[in-house]
Amino acid sequence: MVKMIFGYACVIYVILISANSLLIAQNKLNDYLITHDDSLALEKIIVEKYYVADSIDNKDTSANALPKNSITYRIFVDMKPGYKLQMVYGDKKHELFFETTTKFYNNNDADAITGFNVDLKKISTGNIALDSWITLGAACRGFTGIPREEDTSRLSLITNRSSLAKSDGLTKAVLPDFQLYNLDLTFFNNDSTAKRFSTINGAWAALGGVVGPTPENRVLIAQLTTNGKLTFQINVQIGTPTKGYVKFVAGKPEDSEIMFDGLNYK
Repeated sequence: MVKMIFGYACVIYVILISANSLLIAQNKLNDYLITHDDSLALEKIIVEKYYVADSIDNKDTSANALPKNSITYRIFVDMKPGYKLQMVYGDKKHELFFETTTKFYNNNDADAITGFNVDLKKISTGNIALDSWITLGAACRGFTGIPREEDTSRLSLITNRSSLAKSDGLTKAVLPDFQLYNLDLTFFNNDSTAKRFSTINGAWAALGGVVGPTPENRVLIAQLTTNGKLTFQINVQIGTPTKGYVKFVAGKPEDSEIMFDGLNYK
């Protein structure tokens, strides 16, 4: 009988502790205006192999040689419908970096450090379409990037690449107000030895946030070309339908931050 009473007491104690923990967690969520749906706003990070360079690409050395078999990657943030990507960032506790074992390709003629200043008139010149840059949506002036599997238009703006002729991953869009904070982007401008881009106090953002151009709500954040092994670590801030926001981090979450494994790519 004593053992039975002791057992019941332990069960009740565990239930009370669990209920109290749940209440504390719920209060924390309420304090930061984060609902359960908000905590699931980030669905996944998509790393698309957009293009693989061949020997013809390698022959164009006029604007920095592109090694054969280099892969052009596009990175998308995939969110639930109704949510907006506000910022990609790094801070003292959550570094942001893109890294390769060789170097990232930067085209000297492109003069593009972000997707917003890729010149549409030059995009089919040489290897300009394969340049490396960061963005929040834009893949060239007036057009946003989408995964090629979603590009069903069968009309391509990139005419000098046969594999991109029917799906270039570009679609007409109204682009957001793009902002840079404490970032040195010379890394993406005529740097033939670019190997690691990082920040612990910088960000790129869209004033008011940005949504993907298709129902899947995927927003392009970077295009990176390299013949090495790509790794990265990023952190994102996503706006909620109730005008709040959620921060998803690659590691060591604090307060209302949410850990998301997909923000680490190895």
